[in-house]
Amino acid sequence: MYRILDDSENGTVGIRVESKLSPEEYELLNSYLEHLMQDVGSINFLCDMADFEGLKGQTLWEEMTCHLRNLQDYQRIAVVGSRRWLEDGTKALTPWLKTPFKIFTPDQADEAWRWVKG
Repeated sequence: MYRILDDSENGTVGIRVESKLSPEEYELLNSYLEHLMQDVGSINFLCDMADFEGLKGQTLWEEMTCHLRNLQDYQRIAVVGSRRWLEDGTKALTPWLKTPFKIFTPDQADEAWRWVKG
């Protein structure tokens, strides 16, 4: 499950992913972000994954990896969560990351917002 965070504004979007994310939820989120980028152009994106427990199904992982090419559509990406597993995951994404990308621990959430807003 995910929700759009209240501090989202002016081309900066924050979401909190809680528990497990289903393929349907991912598709809704992806559609929302695509429509937003059509309206405002490139966006800053904060993803709070501190309570994230994983993906529901292999199909979702395949779907997410297909969207990696869209990472350049973001001005900045901030991710809040457990630093160790995020750093390991980021290493796998490095070939696609041309966008400034920074990882923050849960106690650095306010700093993450300041950084992602530029």
